[in-house]
Amino acid sequence: MLKRLFVVLPSFGLAATLAAPLPATSAASAPPAAAAAADDTFQWLESPKDPAALKWAIEQSNATRSALAAKPIYGQVAAELKAVLGANEPPPDYTLLGNKAVRLRRDAAHPHGLLEVALRGADGAPGEWRLALDVDALRAAESKPYELRWYNAKDTCLAPAFDRCLLMLSPGGGDQVELREFDLLKGQFVKDGFRTAASRTQAAWLSRDRVLIAHAAAHEVLTVAGWPSAVHLWSRGTPLESAPVVAQGEATDAVIELAAMGEGPTRTGVMTRAIDYSTFELKLIDAAGKVTAVDLPRRVKSFGLLAATSRHLIVQLAEPAMIAGQTLPAEAVLAYDVSPSQPASKRVSVIFAPGNGDVVNDAFRGIVATETRVNLIVDRHLAKRVVGAEFDGTAWKTHDELAAAPGTNLTLVASDPVGGDVIVDQGGFITPTRLDLLRPGKPLQTLYSEKAAFDASGFLVEIKSAASADGTLIDYYLLRPKTLTHPGATPTLMTGYGAFGISLAPGYLDAVVGGPALKLWLERGGALALPIIRGGGERGEAWHRAAMREKRQVSYDDFLAVAQALETSRFTSPQHLGVFGSSNGGLLSATVGVERPDLFGAIVSDVPLIDMLRYPTMGMGGAWMDEYGDPSNAAMREVLLRYSPFHNIKSGTAYPSFFITVSTEDNRVGPGHARKLAARLEQVGAKAYYFEDSEGGHGVSDALQRPELMALRMTFLIDRLMN
Repeated sequence: MLKRLFVVLPSFGLAATLAAPLPATSAASAPPAAAAAADDTFQWLESPKDPAALKWAIEQSNATRSALAAKPIYGQVAAELKAVLGANEPPPDYTLLGNKAVRLRRDAAHPHGLLEVALRGADGAPGEWRLALDVDALRAAESKPYELRWYNAKDTCLAPAFDRCLLMLSPGGGDQVELREFDLLKGQFVKDGFRTAASRTQAAWLSRDRVLIAHAAAHEVLTVAGWPSAVHLWSRGTPLESAPVVAQGEATDAVIELAAMGEGPTRTGVMTRAIDYSTFELKLIDAAGKVTAVDLPRRVKSFGLLAATSRHLIVQLAEPAMIAGQTLPAEAVLAYDVSPSQPASKRVSVIFAPGNGDVVNDAFRGIVATETRVNLIVDRHLAKRVVGAEFDGTAWKTHDELAAAPGTNLTLVASDPVGGDVIVDQGGFITPTRLDLLRPGKPLQTLYSEKAAFDASGFLVEIKSAASADGTLIDYYLLRPKTLTHPGATPTLMTGYGAFGISLAPGYLDAVVGGPALKLWLERGGALALPIIRGGGERGEAWHRAAMREKRQVSYDDFLAVAQALETSRFTSPQHLGVFGSSNGGLLSATVGVERPDLFGAIVSDVPLIDMLRYPTMGMGGAWMDEYGDPSNAAMREVLLRYSPFHNIKSGTAYPSFFITVSTEDNRVGPGHARKLAARLEQVGAKAYYFEDSEGGHGVSDALQRPELMALRMTFLIDRLMN
């Protein structure tokens, strides 16, 4: 699904230093954009592997390493983090494939993962696990820094046997991948099997000897985001270059995504054309390459196709739509019947139409499909439940299957495309992750229980609210010690995202809250706040659109309102309040730090967007103009200039210290943004610690793969924010 191409959710990071209080500022009171704009003398830093830019990045990273490793606390922090990583494995990524279960398991000894497979018993539970691929061993054997992109196996492993998979291996962790055919049962790559050079690639099996593929070869027309726009039907034993084009997007599109549904002779490919991230077009492609248009409204929620049964495509309306003479409401989850015998007037049916405060808001792990069923996570005022739906031939019948306890998050992490089983993830800030097998009509069966990494008895989770600048109430989660030893000065981290309709929720030491390094913060008396800001999808598509393009400042106002509430309530103070974020969250953290430096003691900006005039020219930024606006438009340029961090950093302002992290191989956003942020801060005399890793791509902040980065970041946090 398209959602996998887009973002990596926030990774842990926060740094701190003291900043002298300043008069309150905001975008509304900022000087005219033209006057605030900095001369862009740093464009030379944008090219990821330009020798001069790389030399600068290495020097900056070495300086950061030397400065933070010299802190007295560094040795202790590094040792504690090593102990945490050695004692606590993150939950494995499970996949259900018919009579097989597959998991990608990582630990300190295997930070890049062990791909394991097991046969499932009559009760659906996996039997004995067998190693299929050791990614770290592959890296060593082939002398390539591979990272395995293991997702959407129902598309890249061939149903119904699921013995052959198209593995996507990224050299360095970026979006470019090598495609290699792999025998899952034998645990080896197929000799003379399907294989491509590293490129931005999409693929889906159609039959044993035919694959749908979009590959950014030299002769291909690319989208504005640098992804291939043409879909080829590639037959075994033939050169990829000779594979005929069966479907074509436009060079102005954001991205093309491929999926598949069904099995055997009726297996069908699905092409999702993201014209932008608000407008989508779906097409069906059969094994002979015949293309059939899917007659659905184009204005569906991100990210287009959400799931597929063997018979139905699943999408969610972003706005009301007239279908077959009936007006269907925004937020309705729809099914499109691909059966040839189904009359066109009866192809679209409603699975779930939210009401009474209900919203289906998680495109990543909130909707899954099995062979005939659909499961949804429904959110009502931050309380979640699993709803099951089954098609009876004319309509969908729904029923509640599971409700989460207060303060617990629910997600759907796997579903069997040729069966009926689903894996549900339950966890929260202080509740370790548990993975349960959900079978229709059967009790839950626990597959995995995460070991507690810290004593949660001394903490509680609250849901509070703060009024934003326009009066809108913004809910936020607050994880805090039960006993506050320093009222008014509780060391507190804030994180958020607020774009593309992506929803955040509490998880147990997961990427949203910073991963296992958060344990070190909590055990020293720290707290964590997660605001539910506009631009995200937590309240539905209207909540998302409230902070798009010219309304982007709304998202920052929401976040700042929570920061002010934490301080005016005497929970914390600017010297002890920090903010961190990744990707768009990195833009969020940098923006609020530049707009209101008086509110924060520290800013961490991880793999961020920073230069909002040049973002379409870096990474795959050209795909995001629907969300942020087109800087070539004069009116939109003025809007972007009002908050673009790079253009609003000014001499004479006391900024909190910044810790800025990125990977050279990040071709999602591009390292140029992070480099330019550090250089501009340094230019005005502000403190900026910069660290660029040669690997990691857009997910560079991974404690298992890069423990040094996380130890440096935690050292910075503890040394500055907790003193």
